[in-house]
Amino acid sequence: MTLFDSSFYQQLITVDGSFLANCLVLFMALLISRVAPIPRHLQPIVFFQLLANKLSSKVNHPQRSSQQQVTAGLLATLLLILPLWFSVYFILSLAVYPWFFDFLLVYFCISDAGFRPVANDVVNSLKLNDKQRAKKLLSPWLIQQTDSLSEVGICKATIERLLISPSYGTVATILFFAIGGAPLVLFIHLLRQLEHCWPNYVPQYRYFSAPIYALNQIIFALPSLLWNLTLILQGKLKNVSALVKQPAHTAGVFGYSSLYIGSKVLEVELGGPQKFILKHQLQRVELSKINPSRMPLTQDIRNAISLTSWAISFWICFTIAIPILWTALRWFQAM
Repeated sequence: MTLFDSSFYQQLITVDGSFLANCLVLFMALLISRVAPIPRHLQPIVFFQLLANKLSSKVNHPQRSSQQQVTAGLLATLLLILPLWFSVYFILSLAVYPWFFDFLLVYFCISDAGFRPVANDVVNSLKLNDKQRAKKLLSPWLIQQTDSLSEVGICKATIERLLISPSYGTVATILFFAIGGAPLVLFIHLLRQLEHCWPNYVPQYRYFSAPIYALNQIIFALPSLLWNLTLILQGKLKNVSALVKQPAHTAGVFGYSSLYIGSKVLEVELGGPQKFILKHQLQRVELSKINPSRMPLTQDIRNAISLTSWAISFWICFTIAIPILWTALRWFQAM
């Protein structure tokens, strides 16, 4: 029995050690991001967004032809992503303890984790009728202007953020870490952040961000589908059809399928017009309403928090269940 135990543990370390270590790194990053999320103003990705906005203000010229705008957007994307990605990849390749830097990189990339406490604070502010504080809480997380949001608008914006962000945060991180490790997670996260800074449904960025939007539609198709499935599992069976029966025109809104499914599960209306500061002027962008029905209330934010929290917990448990099952299979194989 001692010989059996020794050979089993030796095989587990030599053959599966790297796999199990990566699973542990991913699980700990997901867990700690929920327990101790990084405040928004301290997230490294915020500085990347500031740089992206500065660059787009210099090179994005909507008055030029669509082809020139697409070319400018593509070159701006390469200029922003490639130097940063190669620098991080080079540092990781030289690290003495690569698992530690993998952990930090994944932890920083799970940017959706910090929004749940913000959503709870928004609920508390609305209960106290302090809409100004609720708008101030939402402002760092949204690209749209929050100053003129009504209470319904605040509820919609909060619910929409809760429904969309885990698909490119938690779920995409798990999937792409399994495929290509921390460098791939960073790469796809930077692509998503550029689309957040240059929303395709805003006329100013319609052609400029077209390459990013098209690429992200392909890259995040599977993470979005997996996230949508976990949302559907918590709703009624009649909502299963929402996976395939969705409006054809999404107007360039990222995560439209998640918004549509979430609106069906929560039985509220989402979407509608948004306001942006474009060329130092406040402009209104018309967007179609999603599932026109009952307007969301404060309680619906709590329902959205519960809905997404359960789904995220499922994916966190999934990351620890896989190595446990794998170890159990190795154990039975060695018997």
